[in-house]
This record gives sequence, structure tokens and C-alpha cells, in this order.
Amino acid sequence: MTTLYDLHCHSHFSDGELSPADLVERAVVKGVTHLALTDHDTVAGLEVASAHISAQQLPLELINGVEITCQWQGFEIHIVGLNFAADHPALVGLLTEQQQLRRHRYEQMLAKLHKAGLEVAPPLAAELTMPTRKHLAEALVEQGFVKDFESAFQRFLGKGQQAYVRTEWVSIERAIAALQAAGGCAVLAHPHAYRLSNKWLRRLLTEAKAWGLDGVEVAISQQRPGDRLALATMAQDVGLKASVGSDFHGPRPWRELGKNLCLPPALVPIWQHWTPA
Repeated sequence: MTTLYDLHCHSHFSDGELSPADLVERAVVKGVTHLALTDHDTVAGLEVASAHISAQQLPLELINGVEITCQWQGFEIHIVGLNFAADHPALVGLLTEQQQLRRHRYEQMLAKLHKAGLEVAPPLAAELTMPTRKHLAEALVEQGFVKDFESAFQRFLGKGQQAYVRTEWVSIERAIAALQAAGGCAVLAHPHAYRLSNKWLRRLLTEAKAWGLDGVEVAISQQRPGDRLALATMAQDVGLKASVGSDFHGPRPWRELGKNLCLPPALVPIWQHWTPA
């Protein structure tokens, strides 16, 4: 069997569409052999995914993962944690704080929508494992306040819009420290998603490397021509290992589990010297 890693995906424990069980089943169908479930600021889905793999004897190795929302120079930056001990106190404490921030933000954004005259009724924060803007957007669409998901962000939930709430997330330095204390590694997620200039992206990678960043996502399912090569060059220049990830949230032809995740030659894969956490 050809080895195929996908180290960035989401289940319905954050803003994904599939249950952890359905996610790992789909990963096997798509030929993935090593999968990291990286829900936003929670590891709650890992136990469910692991139990299903064992019960069904699926040919899939599950790698502990999480995507931590961080703050840097006024930008929201995401750090993917991989191959860690999910019950380590340092990581559990940090994720608990992040979850409280997310619930508070969700409630504030819902209050802003109501103040704007949109009596939208999404699930309550307490009813969700990890409340996200996706849940608010879905409710806006389903209840007819906007025509589609994109419009919900463009008109209300996106940065600078009337229901947006800026949040002081954890620092990158602290996120990396917690992940490494738990025996894991830290990777910068989807570097081009932040729309930084090359100068600022290099600055981000260089500073994060000084804080202990291990790698950067180089191969992503949905990627513009030339981006992969540019990231490969930057990873080598800064001295970072390379990771791969679809950032799968649900069945889409352009962003699918395991799709288009080959690393350019000469890069050091993030998993090269891994041992089970």
C-alpha cells in the first residue's frame, strides 16, 4: 500500500461536516493511510475516531492533532499541533482557555446579530462542543437572512463586518510551548490563507521558528500554481520541516481528503522521525 499522509482535517466537533467515524471511513476510501484530526481548539473527536478505527479494524493510523487559533501582530494565525499526548496538563489547560474564549465570542456575535435586527436562532453555545462562526453562518442561511454561506461572512461575520468580534487569542509562542510540552510538534497552517506579503510571511516563519516552530504546511489540496514551490523554498531557507494537509471540512471536489498532497523533493517531512505519542 502506498503511504499517504493527510495532517489537517476537521470533524463536526468543530466546523467540519462529518462525524469522526464518517471522517476516518472516508479517509480510507480516499487512500489515506495516516490521518491527523485537527479540530479547532479541541481534541474531543480523537477518542471517537480512534474507537471507530479499532472497532472496524480500518487500515488507518490516527495521529493526534489540533488546530490552535493564535494572535500575531494583529493577525489571526493558526498553528496545527501533531503527534502529542492529548491529556497533557499544559495542552489541556490552554485548550480549555481557548474554548472559553470561543464560547464568549460566539455569544457576543449572536448578540450583535440580534442588535442588528436579525433574530437568528442558531444552536446555543452550550449545545456545541466547539461553537464557531460556521454555526452562525449556517443558521443565517437556513433561516433565510442571507442567500449563502459566503454572504454570511461578507455581510455580517467576516473581519470588519457588523457582527464580527475581535478576540485576543493565545500567542504563537505559548501554543508551541504547550504542544511541545505534550511531546508533539507545531506547524504553521495554510500559510497563504493569511494574505501576508512574502516579507511578512518570512518574518512570521522566522519568529515562530525562534519560538520552536517545527514545520510549515507546504502541500495543501487547494493551492494556487506556484504556491507549493514558494513554500518549499521558504521552508528550506528558514529551516523548517514540511507538512501536508487537505484542510478538509466536508465533501468538496477541490478540497478532499488526501488529494494533491505530494511534497516537493529535498524537503524533510514533519513525520520523518515520529514515534507514537
